[in-house]
Amino acid sequence: MSKASLSDPIKFLRVGIVGVNPERSWAKDSHVPALQKLPDLKLTAVATRSEKSARAAAEAFGIGSWYDNAFALVHSDDVDIVSVCVKVPEHRDIVLAAIAAGKHVLCEWPLGRNVEEATELATAAERSGVHTAIGLQGRASPAARRAHQMVADGVIGSPLSARIVSTTVGFAPQLPSAYAYFNDPSSGANLSSILGGHTLDLASYVLGKINEIDALTSIQFKSIHLTDTDERIERLTADHLLMLSRHDNDCVVSIEVGGNRPPDTKFTFEIIGTTGRMLLTGGHPNGFQAGELRLEADRDFVEPDAPVVAGLTQEAANVAEVYAQLSRDIRASTWNVPDFKHAAHLTRLIDAVSFAASTGKRQQAHDWQW
Repeated sequence: MSKASLSDPIKFLRVGIVGVNPERSWAKDSHVPALQKLPDLKLTAVATRSEKSARAAAEAFGIGSWYDNAFALVHSDDVDIVSVCVKVPEHRDIVLAAIAAGKHVLCEWPLGRNVEEATELATAAERSGVHTAIGLQGRASPAARRAHQMVADGVIGSPLSARIVSTTVGFAPQLPSAYAYFNDPSSGANLSSILGGHTLDLASYVLGKINEIDALTSIQFKSIHLTDTDERIERLTADHLLMLSRHDNDCVVSIEVGGNRPPDTKFTFEIIGTTGRMLLTGGHPNGFQAGELRLEADRDFVEPDAPVVAGLTQEAANVAEVYAQLSRDIRASTWNVPDFKHAAHLTRLIDAVSFAASTGKRQQAHDWQW
């Protein structure tokens, strides 16, 4: 990136998305509409696996630059921020190339396949000085931000206990073969890492640092039917996760993360304090992080801030908040948006959850600190 692109009076930062199928993809539903509405960011390039789909994406989104190679986009002079929206096993090489090219990076969660990859990427970003953001957009929700502030301000007194139910229609006993990699333990993309990570991140954001955790994983649907090939394979990764956590403020939390739940299953995060209670709810089929959160309390509180962009779909709204935070950081040389170092820390926490589940040994904060 040229130095001129970091200084005002530039009107916008230019974003290139790697992995945006124009017909059906998370990037299409969330990143693209967010970028089309944010005034200080502009979608300038897309990259997919083939010339046909890359051309189609550029035409569909009204942009001039397309690439059938992610690394060509990374080195484009028309891109300041690279958004990595491909499968988790492909994150490492693209992210490292973007960092080496001096580009800022927003990467979807999970950052890497394992602790080693996440730590490598976080270290590379820190050494380079580029800004990074991790796609943990659930905490960027205005309702989540207000809940965080209410706990900090003691609106419900000291938190005593909380209960979270976090579900998704995903990780069902049937899926297309293209998503069979979710069943590969080495891919880094499974219920525990994806939805479990989003859920633990929100819990620690609202209630404060976790200092103790225990876990139990289960496989409730023992086989998977690959719908397009009519194959049946054994399920190898958990489709249900239970956790118990204790936070620095001594609040104790029970967390259930479940796959293959009905699409109207409500996300709930209830906190009981010494003087009141509060409740966050949502209900997006793909998980709370992909939709709107709503806040209730039995005490007076200031309503959540208005969204950074009005009128977006719920899939795009929280992603827009992340982009807005990243843009502000780049322009002001601040470091407020959750970055790759944050992602590496959360990856270590997820690793501790897996260890606790497999050994029956409760884990302490020193087991996952970086």
